[in-house]
Amino acid sequence: MKILCSKYQEWNIYYPENDKITLELGKNIIDSNYSVIKILKEGKRNYVAIISTNGKKYILKEFRSEIIIPQRKIQTYFKRGEALTTLKNGLESIEEDVFELVRPIAAIVKRKKTIEKSYLIMEYVLGQKLQTTKDIDEVIRITKKIHKLKRYHGDLNTSNFIKTSNGLKVLDTQMKKGMFFSFKKYYDILTLKEDLLVINLKYNVEENYKINKFRLSFVLAFLIKRLKKLKIINIMRKYKKDLREKGWKI
Repeated sequence: MKILCSKYQEWNIYYPENDKITLELGKNIIDSNYSVIKILKEGKRNYVAIISTNGKKYILKEFRSEIIIPQRKIQTYFKRGEALTTLKNGLESIEEDVFELVRPIAAIVKRKKTIEKSYLIMEYVLGQKLQTTKDIDEVIRITKKIHKLKRYHGDLNTSNFIKTSNGLKVLDTQMKKGMFFSFKKYYDILTLKEDLLVINLKYNVEENYKINKFRLSFVLAFLIKRLKKLKIINIMRKYKKDLREKGWKI
């Protein structure tokens, strides 16, 4: 699907070809012509809210980390940024038959040489949290479909899926393609193993996904997971978090 870019004031609105309604939606966001129904997340790294404009609900996400963290901001000089990446990859994935993905609708980006502010508009989906082993079976099925396309979720846990009347929907992913053989695929699976619902239900992720533990990519993902659990790494994370709370942009 071709993505067009339209300039409006100091912003670029990215939207699917032949979709003037989405272009007008982007203008409404820039003009603050919407109301916030509920804030789902508000932190230094991200802001997510349910909004309403022209009588319809949407999810609005602001990517803050690539604005406030210097090294991330510098990277946007060379990269398209998280909002546009999520839009492009999401629409491509849906065309590749990952219809379970919550549809990204438009990316709204203000940039000079680097990104100064960016938003992503997504469809609003009403549903419930996952609760059963059958739900996790569906997570595995959808994940296999994503991995078959050589894409990965990046934060694979049951809280990033929602149960709707039309089946499970996938949330909060940029649907990137893995560059290093199957490493990211296996990292997804090892992340799912640590999910609270998976643990509580004693669900065997590796058995149901049919993991090949002898592949080099699995061994690498496993070693990196173990490395991140080392005491010294946790101390460094805590120290970094404390510095952020003091106002450090790291």
